[in-house]
Amino acid sequence: MTSVQGHLSRSFPSNSKGSNLVSWSRNGFIAYAAPVGQNSKDNLYLTYLENINGKSWQLAKPQPINIKLENNFLPELSLVSWSNSSTDLAISDVYGNFYILLAGVGLLDFSSKGIRPENLPTNSPSYELTSYNHMEKIYLDIINQDDTSHVNPGATFVAFKWLNIEKAQIFNKPATLNNQSLQNGKHSYTYDVSQFQSHGVTHPISTKQACVALRQNGQFILYYQGEHKVEYHKLTINLSDEVMVVSQASIGFSNDKNIVVTVYDSVSNKILIYTIIIDWGFLVESAKRQKVDPHYHTPKEEQRIPKLSIKKIHESDLLQTNIYDNDDMEIGEYQFGSLASIDLVSAHPESNSSLDIIISYAMENEAGDVITTLNRYNLVDEIKLVSDAFIELGLRKNAPTSIVTSAVNLVFQDKLTRSGKIQSITTGLADYFILIYYEDGHIDVIDRSTMKVVNENHTESLDPPPKTISTIFDVGFRFPKIETENPLILIASPNLTSIAYTEVIGDSFNLTLKVVEKEQHLGTSDSELFATSVAFAFRHAYACYTNTCSDDIIALMQTEVARLNVVKHENKHLISSFIERIISESHKAINFRLDSFSKESVDKLLSSPPLQKLLSLQLVLGDLSDENYMVSDIAWTVLNLRSTSFGIMFSLSSIYRQISKKKPTEDSLQDSITRGESIVSLIGNVKWLIDLLVYINQELLQLAYSKNNPNNSKLTMHNSIALPIILSKVPRLFLMYALSSIGKTHEILKKLHKDLAEANKLFSPMKESLSRYFTICNNSPLTLSLFENYLRECDALISKEQSIGMAGKDKEYLLMVEQRLVCQGKLTEDMERIGRVLIDRHAVNINRDMKVSDLYFYDVDWLNIGINRFEKNPNDSLLNAVIYSYPNLKDSILPRFQYSDRECIDALRKIVINIDENSFKSHFEVSKSDKEIIKLRKCTRCRAISLVTDPLVFEAPSTIGLWTMVFQRTCICGNSWVNI
Repeated sequence: MTSVQGHLSRSFPSNSKGSNLVSWSRNGFIAYAAPVGQNSKDNLYLTYLENINGKSWQLAKPQPINIKLENNFLPELSLVSWSNSSTDLAISDVYGNFYILLAGVGLLDFSSKGIRPENLPTNSPSYELTSYNHMEKIYLDIINQDDTSHVNPGATFVAFKWLNIEKAQIFNKPATLNNQSLQNGKHSYTYDVSQFQSHGVTHPISTKQACVALRQNGQFILYYQGEHKVEYHKLTINLSDEVMVVSQASIGFSNDKNIVVTVYDSVSNKILIYTIIIDWGFLVESAKRQKVDPHYHTPKEEQRIPKLSIKKIHESDLLQTNIYDNDDMEIGEYQFGSLASIDLVSAHPESNSSLDIIISYAMENEAGDVITTLNRYNLVDEIKLVSDAFIELGLRKNAPTSIVTSAVNLVFQDKLTRSGKIQSITTGLADYFILIYYEDGHIDVIDRSTMKVVNENHTESLDPPPKTISTIFDVGFRFPKIETENPLILIASPNLTSIAYTEVIGDSFNLTLKVVEKEQHLGTSDSELFATSVAFAFRHAYACYTNTCSDDIIALMQTEVARLNVVKHENKHLISSFIERIISESHKAINFRLDSFSKESVDKLLSSPPLQKLLSLQLVLGDLSDENYMVSDIAWTVLNLRSTSFGIMFSLSSIYRQISKKKPTEDSLQDSITRGESIVSLIGNVKWLIDLLVYINQELLQLAYSKNNPNNSKLTMHNSIALPIILSKVPRLFLMYALSSIGKTHEILKKLHKDLAEANKLFSPMKESLSRYFTICNNSPLTLSLFENYLRECDALISKEQSIGMAGKDKEYLLMVEQRLVCQGKLTEDMERIGRVLIDRHAVNINRDMKVSDLYFYDVDWLNIGINRFEKNPNDSLLNAVIYSYPNLKDSILPRFQYSDRECIDALRKIVINIDENSFKSHFEVSKSDKEIIKLRKCTRCRAISLVTDPLVFEAPSTIGLWTMVFQRTCICGNSWVNI
């Protein structure tokens, strides 16, 4: 056996479709097989969309993730497919070898964790969470080692599919125009959702996954995870006892939870259809038990192993249909041309949906152009084709059971004739749409409810706006044209708002990304821009409901902003108003009401995914507005308030739980270390929160001083971010919650310090961490309890004034007020009046504090918010495009809150890190060494930088569960971290 290092095999050509060579996960990561080139040294790449400077995006430089066999041989790949959970990546090579990689985990290094060898687990590897661009190989099914070994061509995969996830699903219904809004001239849309149980075939345990594959020799395989852990197991069954050579095949799921396999066997020259049923064995009962006890393990003696069963339900010659049309009339023998493909389109979530079988034939016309005919069939029980009267007659006559029991017929539904040679057919948007990829690079999107191509040009005007909006194509967007004559590796994003591609044969290993382009309705009328904002909001809502990364949607929004920037002419506020409309419609599209929360719902807000996603959208779109920096500043401030409040709450609970179990006299050094690390992990965020409160007070103080002469002040009521934050309900609730949590933490730590000192158990870690915490709090120029009382007075006053001022106004008026405050930083006339009262109250309140001069001159520039923000994106002049592609990739990403070429803030921990020398030093003295080597990660959306692991100060002998573990894979804005 030969070892071939860094060389791709070319023993026989891969017959893979280009769409099989690339997969785009819902987490936003694109994995693809290396294009065939003379200089190929890798066989698998990973990339992702990344924000360069807040206004421009690019696909990151491809990261090699090579699939090697034991002898370092790199086989040519024929399949790349992310699971529905977007964590497991299935890979197959041209020899039929199969691999599964797990993203977002790393093998646990026990030696670095201080765990003794005798305590190491022996049964299986252990993993720790990390960023999604780190992968570990967790499963191998090796059939052929390399091209010098005996190769079994029949082992090649000809069909593959991941099973769905066993959990309820929420999908948004098409946005519907409110007819009444047409009458009053103010257009509005109604948004609604549908909730479904899991559809298709699923692993019975909702946290586990499985996939199915078919080899060319007719062997059907189920790969599935067991009761616990990540390992996979394998089951096989043969479609037939006869020799088969499957040259065309597809796998799909019916609504009755069966697997359907359709194949063309070139030996028998027949099209064959099978149903396969999985008996999940003991895993079914385990799934029920785990809903009550997640750690339930089935006793070994009760573990009934899963198994497969198979049934052939249809057989027909290739060129003869033997099928029925919709009128129950038998269709004769038809010559359609050469068989192009067989594709199964699984049933979508709705109960009336059925699996579609698409058999495509291609032929050349007289002009030499390829014409492809797609014939769509359903599987229908034979009993449904017989009149009810005949069935009743058979039952009365006691006919044999076989006469009235159902067999399955292939029933013709319709056909679609298209110009061009089809590369592959897949589905999109929860199987509601069929995607047809053509070899020339264009894509058809077909709505399954109407079987119409939705991304063809339409002439309908957008004035008035469309009655319904369900895709981005409804408002004039189309997939961009690709100028190439060569075969492509091509994929549309999970949101159907962008494509990524490269040529199958070539020396460039970079994908090109393009978002959809607006080809129609290019005006700037209110109706057109409103319809576009609704389409954006609808698409963003779908991404939220399905937990899909929406970076390409935001990049699309930015391309539309860039287009409007060119044509805005006399309307200088066009851009800002369009951005504001997108944000407000996005709130409405997921039914998130900023006016519906109270003090009792803060805990719910802390863990609210909709709030996080909406703020993340606002943060990035706000960077586009040259007029209004408050849009992004408010979003960033609330996101940080959210994560800081969570960190304080989490750490406080951990500390309280520990001290409630043990008396101070029983404290050990290990207890001291664990508690000390927990306190130190909060120091940066406590510092950030205190400085934020100081900045808010500085603005209120300045507004009071300039009240009688506002023209001489750079700060006004209209560019203050302190006022919108205090006046708006959600940020104010977070502020009060954080202040309350700090107060409780302070009291608990003071008491703990006293008890430990009296018990003579104040070990060095607790002594040092408490000293640092109290020093930060005591050095504040602001009396926190005094400001907390002021905020509570504000809350009562605002509630009272709003209840009076909003009397008789439309119920949506208060929501509009809150949206203007949070999403735009703008004050309505009513809120401006209340704001003046709050400024006067603050002036009276602050005079009770003796540290006014300290407060006024306290340096909070590092917060980088408000009128003195220093991040001006110095490279903007060089970045004049929204999407950058190879060879114009930008090597440097401008991090959020970068002070210099060397330093920036860790956005999660709020400590200074050195990004130039990859060494760590702390602005707040939380590290014992300036030379500690660390690993960094960045957020693909907001450009935040963070340490990969917590900088433990006290050499903890074991892993400590700090609050930061909740943000192990995702940034505070909700997007993915990537290791750098």
